[in-house]
Amino acid sequence: MPNVTYNVVAQVDGGLQNTFTLKMDSIGHLESAKGHIVSTLVGDMNRNGYQQRKAGWLGGPGYDGGHAGPSFFGFIGERGGLFPQHEWQNRKAGTPNSDFNFHEVEMKVINKVKNKVTNGSPVDLSWDLSLVPGPRAGMPASAKLTYFFDDDVPTINEFNNLPELVG
Repeated sequence: MPNVTYNVVAQVDGGLQNTFTLKMDSIGHLESAKGHIVSTLVGDMNRNGYQQRKAGWLGGPGYDGGHAGPSFFGFIGERGGLFPQHEWQNRKAGTPNSDFNFHEVEMKVINKVKNKVTNGSPVDLSWDLSLVPGPRAGMPASAKLTYFFDDDVPTINEFNNLPELVG
């Protein structure tokens, strides 16, 4: 739905809850996704293959339906939490479109959370992904990710989402 904000609570491991806010643009496509993560969702089951393919089709050849937040954290795997993401950014497949890769950063964050959980340390992760409008409706030109653990200084990254190589 256009111009809607969704607040999602995900029941995750340890009886805890991760919270997410998804904001849609004027035509009902994802504009931003924020999350407060305190635990993981073992099994990574929060996926919908059909919805992922459908989101990727909007981008055309070389695009996947990318999650705005890791399903490992219980992030919504339905249409509202997906966007057309260049396959290099989503899973390091196809032709690179940048030296900087979303998948690598996502895995770095996931591994840090896994280490915290394994060591019995509390998890306090803030995740904020904003999609920068692109050449056509629903197709972002880039994705800006800001994340931080506890009260650390935020890490800010911007990822190209267009086929052209950006160095």
